[in-house]
Amino acid sequence: MTEATTDREDLAEKASEFLLGVLERMGISADIDIKDDADKTVLEIQTTDTELVIGRRGVVMDALQHLVNKVVYRDRTGDRTKPLVVDAGGFRDKQVERLRAIAQKMGEKALQTKQIVELQPMTPHDRRIVHMAIAEIPGLSSRSEGEGEERHILVVPAAAE
Repeated sequence: MTEATTDREDLAEKASEFLLGVLERMGISADIDIKDDADKTVLEIQTTDTELVIGRRGVVMDALQHLVNKVVYRDRTGDRTKPLVVDAGGFRDKQVERLRAIAQKMGEKALQTKQIVELQPMTPHDRRIVHMAIAEIPGLSSRSEGEGEERHILVVPAAAE
């Protein structure tokens, strides 16, 4: 094993221990499975309280992920290898599929009506997924508009540009 591999495993263990501590303080009993991919390390929370861990539209899980990354990478400025992703109940994959379906549906609507379609505000991560899905549809483009919590996507058919 290389030193970098051992270092990544140490980071994942540190992240897992921290996350278990936070969940315990939240009154949630859980186990964490660590899945090391090429581009990210996933901390999959195994619990009967999946809804509590995910929160409304994933906000609790996003907050946990933010905390884990802040704590683990606190002493490592500029040394980040890859992001730590917190997931529960396969929420992240399901969310990508939901967002891709929304992009497809709203893209079709924009093409049919030849009008710009405005989507609901969403997180930067979710907007990125939608932008990438729209980019795959011929005759469409997308752009973000608005500030902060109100930032949303406009799906633009070529006819309306």
